Formats: sequence, C-alpha cells, structure tokens
Amino acid sequence: MKITKEESGIISMVRLNRLWKIQEINRSWHIGKTKITFRWRSKDNLWGRFGGGWNWKLGFQAGGKTLILDILIASLRIEYVEVK
Repeated sequence: MKITKEESGIISMVRLNRLWKIQEINRSWHIGKTKITFRWRSKDNLWGRFGGGWNWKLGFQAGGKTLILDILIASLRIEYVEVK
C-alpha cells in the first residue's frame, strides 16, 4: 500500500498526539435553553491552542444559533439549544 507524503505527515502527527497528551480545560454549562462552553488549551500543544499552530486568536464568529468568542488564549461558545 502506497502512502503519499501528506498522508505520512498526518499519520506521524496522530502518533505524536498519542504520545503528548493535550493539556486542556473543557467546561460546559446549561442556562435555560442556552449552552455555554469554555475551552482552553496549552500553548505547548503540538497544534497550538486553536489548531494549525495558532496560539493567539482574537475575534468572534456567528452563525445560526451559535456565537463563538475567541479571547486570545481561550474560546467561549454560546449556543441556543432546542429542548425537546
């Protein structure tokens, strides 16, 4: 089975991720129909805090029923959840 260089790189990254455990904090709270999620990752993670090697991010994303606030070293996600 032939593996391309890109596939080999991805496999190597997966193996490294198994060796180095991701240092992170994930917390979620439900307040009525709103779900709030806080996520922080260490800058020493292989892919950085936000993935792709990015350690710093400032801004927001909005769409549908979700708002994501990126506050330099962490992200705060606010979602409107339908209760059934």
